[in-house]
Amino acid sequence: MNNNELEKVEQKNEVIEESNLNEKSRKGKTKKKKSTLDNIISAIILIVCICGLIYSGKMLYTWIMNNIESNNIMNDVNDIAGVSDIKEDEDPGAEFGLDFEALLAYNSDIVGWIRIPNTSISYALVQAEDNSKYLRHSLDLTWNEFGWPFLDYKNSPDFTDKNTVIYGHNIVSGLMFADLANIYNGSLGNDVTINIYRSDYRLLTYKVFSAYVYDPEMYYLTTNFANDEQYSTYLNTMSSRSAINFNQTVGVDDTIITLQTCTSDTKRRIIVHAKLISNVEMPR
Repeated sequence: MNNNELEKVEQKNEVIEESNLNEKSRKGKTKKKKSTLDNIISAIILIVCICGLIYSGKMLYTWIMNNIESNNIMNDVNDIAGVSDIKEDEDPGAEFGLDFEALLAYNSDIVGWIRIPNTSISYALVQAEDNSKYLRHSLDLTWNEFGWPFLDYKNSPDFTDKNTVIYGHNIVSGLMFADLANIYNGSLGNDVTINIYRSDYRLLTYKVFSAYVYDPEMYYLTTNFANDEQYSTYLNTMSSRSAINFNQTVGVDDTIITLQTCTSDTKRRIIVHAKLISNVEMPR
């Protein structure tokens, strides 16, 4: 092999070696880039998880505090009202003492009190100039995700409209209107009484005639009707939706109340309708 051929071979080897080095360099850079990208993705996932834990912790803390605050307010209001426990077979107006003067001094938005025997539902009822005030405010007017049971702002505060609508949240701990589910699912049987204690010391007794779960709509929240035919159609529709046969007939001469709360997944609504059967004076 002469010198020219030897030189060519050496040059070729140098090219091959340089190519191999470049290839190794490219692979090294690719591995390095992939490793860096993996580290970035892992860091992002870790940050998202940490943020999720912080948010969940904050939500849990808020829920616990709202629950504690609501229970404290309930106890305070019961003391202010002078509420005393009664047995279910006793006259609901005889021993269920309510001092509405003291309640109105506490909050002038109070229009009455609702109590459903055999449930935990026993709350002062409020009414504001709109339906948003007590959606996220407690009875003492502090911010609270649990809100407070309230009348629709369109209703007369004396429950004399054809349909008085009352709203309350469904709290998993059992607060507010969570126990409406026990009317809908039949746990309370088919003879369910709802007592409304009006602020002018009148006891209004209602009997449930319909309970069901339904998608959110405005129709079942109708408070007044143009004529008897319209009201009759409404009553027949609400009665036909009931999941339970409550053995209660209802007609255009009746006045009713409608209670609404969310289902546990908040997507649908539990609706309870009851008709007035008596209106008597309460002892003071």
